[in-house]
Parts: sequence; C-alpha cells; structure tokens
Amino acid sequence: MRKIIVSLFLTITTVAALHAQSWVNGSFEFEGQNRTFKTYHAASAQQDMAVVIMLHGLGGSMNDVDMTSFTEIADTANLLLVSPQALNYTHPLIGNMGPAWNSGIKVVGTPLGDIELNPGINDAGFLAALTDSLKAHFAIDENRIFICGFSNGGFMTQRMLCEQPGLFRAAASHSGTKALTLTQCSGMAIPVAHFHGTTDEVVDMNGTFYMMGMSASVGLSVDSLVNYWRIQNNANSAGATVILGNQNASHYMTHYTFTGDKRVEYFKIENGTHTWYNFAGTQNEFDQALETWNFFLRAEPKSVNIPEDKRNNLLTLYPNPATNTLYLDNKGSVKYTNLVVMDLSGRKLLEKNYHSVVDIASLAPGIYILQIRDLAGKQRVLKFAKN
Repeated sequence: MRKIIVSLFLTITTVAALHAQSWVNGSFEFEGQNRTFKTYHAASAQQDMAVVIMLHGLGGSMNDVDMTSFTEIADTANLLLVSPQALNYTHPLIGNMGPAWNSGIKVVGTPLGDIELNPGINDAGFLAALTDSLKAHFAIDENRIFICGFSNGGFMTQRMLCEQPGLFRAAASHSGTKALTLTQCSGMAIPVAHFHGTTDEVVDMNGTFYMMGMSASVGLSVDSLVNYWRIQNNANSAGATVILGNQNASHYMTHYTFTGDKRVEYFKIENGTHTWYNFAGTQNEFDQALETWNFFLRAEPKSVNIPEDKRNNLLTLYPNPATNTLYLDNKGSVKYTNLVVMDLSGRKLLEKNYHSVVDIASLAPGIYILQIRDLAGKQRVLKFAKN
C-alpha cells in the first residue's frame, strides 16, 4: 500500500538534474502533507549507489547536513545522500518550535502540561515512503540503505529502528537516544552506532532533555542504549577501546566496539557538547561524518574505498585499498617514532618503528586502524583497507 501511495503522489521536482553534482530538491505528498527532502551524489555515481539518510535536529532543517562533511565523502564514494525535512510544530502555549520529528519524545509534568513533539505526524511512515521513492527514482543498492540523525533526528533514527528496522542495513544516532515511550519495538538485530558528548547540555548522558529552563527524562541513558543494542544484537560485553584524536586536545573520542551477531559501536566524545563535530571544529583530530561512514562500511559486505582522513593531511598513506605494501608519505616537519596496526576490535597485529614502507602481506583482507606516534607523544590515527 505504501508503494502505491508513493507512486500516486510522488512529485520529485528535479529528477532531470540527476547527473549534476549538486543538491537536488524533491517533494511528495504523504497523508495530506507536502513532504520535502533533498538529495546529493557525485556526477560519476549513477549505479548501485549506497544511501545515507541524514535527519536534522529540533528546529533545524534539511540544510543542516551542509554543516557536515557528508558531501565530501559522497564526492569520492558511490553514495546518495538524502536529507529530509520535518514539519513545523506549534505548541498552543509555547508557540512555534520549528521543524520537529515525531520521535516519541514526551516531556511529562511541566507547568505547561505534557509536551510531545508533533504527536499527530506519522514521520515513521513518511521516512518509509521516502525509501520507496528512492528505490523508484534512483539506481541504488536496496541492501545498503543507512540512516543517521542528530539530536531529535537521533531520537527519530532510534524510532525507525524500533518500528522499521528492516529498511536499513545499519544506523547511527548522534546526541539523541531512544525515547522512553517506545516500549513496543521490533526485536530485529541491526548494526548500530551511537555518538554522544560527555558534557551535552541539551540531551545529557542520562537521557535528560533540557528546554526553556525545564528538564525531564525523555530517553534511555547512553549506557542503557548501548546495553539495549548489545543485548539485542547478541554482542559481547568486553568492547575493544580505541582513542580517536589527541588526548591532550580539548575534545577527542573514545571508541568502544562490541561484536557479535551484529556489531554495536559507541563513540564517546570527551568534553563534547550538543554539537556536530567535524575536522574544522576539532583541530583536524576527528570528524563525526567520517566515523559514521566508516562504521557503515564496517557493516558492508563489499570491497570499499576508505575516504582519506583529513586530520593527517601532511601524512598520507597509499594505495588505499592496498594489497601487500602500504606507503607513508610525510610531507610535514613532524617526526614520527613508531606505528601500530590494529584490527577494528582494537587487537594489535603489528608494531614497529616508523618507516615509510609497511609490509601488510600477512594481514587478511579487511579494514584496519593505523596508529602513528610522534616525538611529542601525539597520536595520529588513519584507516586503510587491504584487498
């Protein structure tokens, strides 16, 4: 029925611009509302594309994706980016709160009564219909549709996994957990990642939402969310830990990995606030879009190209993917002392003094982490694939 509705009402306005390397606006009618979105892919990406659906936060818009580096990733990956727009929500006493996803958030017992975000809007149905329209109008790989979202969009991502998990190969929520109201959820296992700042002032680590001087528990705590997915995915409890970025910097990420039937990953942004972090805001140390995409690649069955990590723009590696030999090209003045190659679980596979030529013939095909330390003790992290 959903596909019939989409085929009847789909009015993507700029399908003729499919071959342009620019954002393209589209819309279709769903349950009496005009729903809008925009798409982006490289001019060379025309067939068998993976899909990343990015959901904005409360009061945001589909243009918020432009503040991430997802478009730069799409420029080199066979990737279709999709950024949908939530509908405006007006509370009878608060007034216009801007675009809001009906993610299940419910603030209970405030002086203004209980507050729900767009409770009458079927956003889960809209996003499911959107995936149908993508299948109908783009040459995508239907087994490689990913979803992620920030804040209210992170909560909405978790709602989609609760109600429509079969649509996606993997998902990542950022600064938004799973709403407490979502008690009847699918038991389907799916690879899941979560990103959260330890000093988030809007949705804290306990799942408490702060708004207009009020606070209320609206979601699972971060630890509870990770444990929820670890149990659902039958993932182990002894997660490997990798530091992404410089531990002496104002912000860095601690990356925990839990593997099992389906993987669970948690990126704890040390000293992080309610912000989307990219290279420009982290002194080129880490980028949430890049780590999200690399997580999606780890859920991939196919051979993939890993985007170059810009934090190491003076230290590059090639070829990527590599076969038996990896070359390091240091164009900067930093002197490096040693290097370590680890698998994605954090298991150390190779350690040696720094050299520009690294023999990786003994490694099995897959994705690996290369850690390089300089004379000052600062750690650099790159990722590479071996064919």
